[in-house]
Amino acid sequence: MRLKTFHAATMQEVMDEVRNGLGPDAIIVQIDEGGHGVRVTAALEGNATPTPPDNAPIPNQTPVEFEVSHPIPKTKEFDSADVAAVLNHHALPFETADHFKTAIAAIDASNLSEAFAVALDTVVRFSPLTDSTARPIMLVGPPGVGKTITTAKLTADALLHGKNIHLITTDTVKAGGVQQLDHFAQLMKQTVSTAETHEELAAVMRAHPTAADLTLIDTAGTNPFDINELKLLLQFIQAVDAEPVLVMPAGLDPLDAQEIAGVFARMGCARFIATRLDAARRYAGLIMAARPGYLSLAGISRSPFIAEGLEPATPANFAKLLTSLPNNRALFDKKEQNQ
Repeated sequence: MRLKTFHAATMQEVMDEVRNGLGPDAIIVQIDEGGHGVRVTAALEGNATPTPPDNAPIPNQTPVEFEVSHPIPKTKEFDSADVAAVLNHHALPFETADHFKTAIAAIDASNLSEAFAVALDTVVRFSPLTDSTARPIMLVGPPGVGKTITTAKLTADALLHGKNIHLITTDTVKAGGVQQLDHFAQLMKQTVSTAETHEELAAVMRAHPTAADLTLIDTAGTNPFDINELKLLLQFIQAVDAEPVLVMPAGLDPLDAQEIAGVFARMGCARFIATRLDAARRYAGLIMAARPGYLSLAGISRSPFIAEGLEPATPANFAKLLTSLPNNRALFDKKEQNQ
């Protein structure tokens, strides 16, 4: 194991140094926050993902640069046009947008982010994941939404808090399904149990030698519109009385997201974790999935890096994301200067 210590003024700066120094597979071993900044000790196992080359090829198209224009500072007022700009940008359905307008109109807030935080608390539901849970956590959802990365992030966070973890995967069909989670587990000195059937899953749970503080179960992707796949997933859930937690990416069509949330709610899900917020600019789908009668937002993932774990799902955190709109005017000005 390769250990290295990093020091910076803020947590964001020190995490940037960890990624630059050890790459995306770095595991945080210790965090010390004092009056002179933040000190992080990180580790990297041999054979981890190599760092990118110094002279990477330049792509033909580069990602669009965004400049944050919100949230508005405390000293600046906002009006209905600012509220409309946020709602229009995220393309919220009319009824839900109207709920926000009504709630914000009744709020005495000093800035836009604060107003949306209070409104979110009345329009959608939040239920953050905690370290204390008696039931196994089973991460479920459509293929390719980030269940394995989320499992690794939850594992890293639990280990930082001194928890004993039991990792299991039922994703034994997809090529590389077991290997990906096993790779992350080895970096954290953990082992992964596998179960191809719900009977094997129940047997693995019974055979575990010590009682784990937290059991995390990664699953294969489930098509929410395929009844046979849903029945198979339900067998796994019922075999060990797990709490199924949906993993859903940002950027989905709002009505699609709401329908998917409704399907998994009937499968026993009460909460969902939002992923890939760094790769989307419109979050209406997440809001619709968290409306009353569907699911509660439990966590937020804005990075594919394990070292940057899940953020707690709170009205304040989510409001900052909603009100941080891309400054399109700045983009146009930049293009005109280059012509």
